[in-house]
Amino acid sequence: MFNMGKNKKDPKKALEDADKAINKGLMGGLTKAFMGKDFVDQANQALNMANQTLDQGALAEQLAQTGADATAEVIAIQDTGATVNMNPVVLLTLKVTPKTGEAFQTAGQLMVSRLNVPRPGDQIKIKYNPENITQFVIL
Repeated sequence: MFNMGKNKKDPKKALEDADKAINKGLMGGLTKAFMGKDFVDQANQALNMANQTLDQGALAEQLAQTGADATAEVIAIQDTGATVNMNPVVLLTLKVTPKTGEAFQTAGQLMVSRLNVPRPGDQIKIKYNPENITQFVIL
């Protein structure tokens, strides 16, 4: 139905195919008619969350390779209520000390290991996007 077998190496394409199947054409109409609008809305929410997770993973991978090095002190951490693969997505507030330049404070959302959740006062190594300081990854 979602063409998953043909797209094992491209999850983004599989999600696009699932979106088409649920929302467009005859299959979309039948899905809405037989399963109901609430089901379709929930499926679309799940697809959106999966797309966001893939996008965040790609950004984290890019930042790990090309981001600016820094150390950061965790100022605050707040649970967003969201999880990805049973790991919490948190809002981290950091005081960042880059290798070059002035220290600054930033906040951003990211998934953290539930086995290694940062706490206020922790010193961590990060890489961040100098053009958008809310984008960072913990190393």
